[in-house]
Formats: sequence, C-alpha cells, structure tokens
Amino acid sequence: MVEFNGVLNVYKPIGYTSRDVVNIVKKIYKLKKVGHAGTLDPNVTGVLPICIGSSTKLVEYIQSMGKSYVGEMTLGINTDTLDIWGNVISSKEIVFNKKEFLEKINMYNDKKILQLPPMFSSLKKDGKRLYEYARAGIEVEREKREVHIYSVDILNIYQNKIRLKVKCSKGTYIRTFFNDIAREINQFSYMNSLCRDSYGIFNIENSITLEKLKTLDEEKLKSILKKPQDVLLYERIDFSKKHFKHISNGLRKTFDIDKEGVFKIYCDNIFIGIGELIPFENKKILKIINMFYRQK
Repeated sequence: MVEFNGVLNVYKPIGYTSRDVVNIVKKIYKLKKVGHAGTLDPNVTGVLPICIGSSTKLVEYIQSMGKSYVGEMTLGINTDTLDIWGNVISSKEIVFNKKEFLEKINMYNDKKILQLPPMFSSLKKDGKRLYEYARAGIEVEREKREVHIYSVDILNIYQNKIRLKVKCSKGTYIRTFFNDIAREINQFSYMNSLCRDSYGIFNIENSITLEKLKTLDEEKLKSILKKPQDVLLYERIDFSKKHFKHISNGLRKTFDIDKEGVFKIYCDNIFIGIGELIPFENKKILKIINMFYRQK
C-alpha cells in the first residue's frame, strides 16, 4: 500500500468550500488525516494547499507565508458583504481620476495597515461566526487587525472596473482592502471576482484541478505531493551521523555552533523536522519543535 505524506497544490474552483475540497481529497487518497491551509470563500478560486498525513503539521507554517491575489473591484456601488454576491446598500455617481487613484494605490506598497474584519466573515465572536450575526441583522464590535500589504499592481482599468494584483500577509481581507482604496478617492466599491494565484511556494501555474486529480493512480498521486522539507522556507542545517539517534528521538542536545533560531534539521542527510537552536551559556541547545522523521 502506498504511504501518502506531503502537500498537494489544488486549484479550488468557484462554488466549493475549502472543506469540500478536503473531503474530495480524503476520498481520492482514502485517508483520514487531511487538512487545508488558508481558507478560501466558496466564491473565491485559486491555490489551496492540502496537507496530507503527517504534513498536516505544516498548516500553521504555510498560513504564515505570503500570498497573492488577482481581483477585480467595481466602483460606485456598496454592498453589505463588500462583494458582488451581497445586497446593494448604497451607490453614488462615479467621479474617477485615474492619476489620483494611481497615487493612492502606490501609497499602499510595502505598508502595514489596520483592517476591520467584515461582518460577513468566518471570524468568531463569543463562539459564533461573524456571518451568523450578519445574517441575523446584527452588527457586533470587531477589533482592527494589522496586516501587511507587500505590493499592489494595477493590471487593467475599464470604465468603473479595476483589476489588481495584491501581495499580502496572513489575515488580509481583499474585499475590505478594495473598499478602503475606494474610500481614499471618496468612492464605494465591491469585489466582483477574486483568485488566489500564489501561496508560499505554491502558484496557480502548477496547481492541479479536482477533475485531473480524480484520474490519477496511486503512484502518480504520490509523485505530485510536495515533501514537507520542500515546503518550509527555513534555512537547512545539517548534523553528523553520530547524533542521529539522539536527534531523531526528539531529545535535546547541546552543540557548539554559532547559529541560532529556527531551522530545517537534517542528520546524516535525512530530514528530521523543524528545530530551534537556543542560546545556553556559550553553546546552543537544539530543540525539535515538529518531528517529521518516522522510525522504521
């Protein structure tokens, strides 16, 4: 029987929840241990990393990685969900100066901003999802959260529609960002499409569709999985064979080494896991944070 362990770069189509995709992959791989990194709303398409087997430990690491989206915003209309699928609550005449808009966009490059999470979102407040309150017509107090906009590029402008590519940090709400940009020029806007085209090392060009996934045999399914060590962006550090038993059992050990911080830990050229070198007197203690090596 083929053993599956790794990360799958799935293209999530419109109309599917992230959980739907997990359930489909579970059925294809005949596995129970499957999870996803970075939820996509049903109406959003694009890259959805699916973690399989012991690689479900990678979810939190992938979610901390940068990502990028390509989306389109429409000026002049405001909806209760800040996207095309909501109810129109206000509109205004479009007075749109392209030069002014470009100047406002450029202000957001490599900028940390505070965002107010939209009411129609899956964040929880007192044990309930925000969208549950919103559907009941209740608006609750939310705290603004800091996010990092790495870059914003205008791909196209046509009448009152603007297509943008946004590279950003974890926790960024693109529909909120689009509306915030519109307010900079005294306008409303809603998001009418969104696609996540990259997430960490994963990009849309090498993603696989659910239809294609269903046609693959076990060996091919295994071959398209990214190994945990290839997903992690930490620097690699190698230890000699004589330390293998100690390190592979997750025991702490002191080393006379200059480096400190979090690394991908290898021993005898075998990937062990994620470890941290912690200063102790004039040396460093190696602490394994997440073990990926499996004893045979």
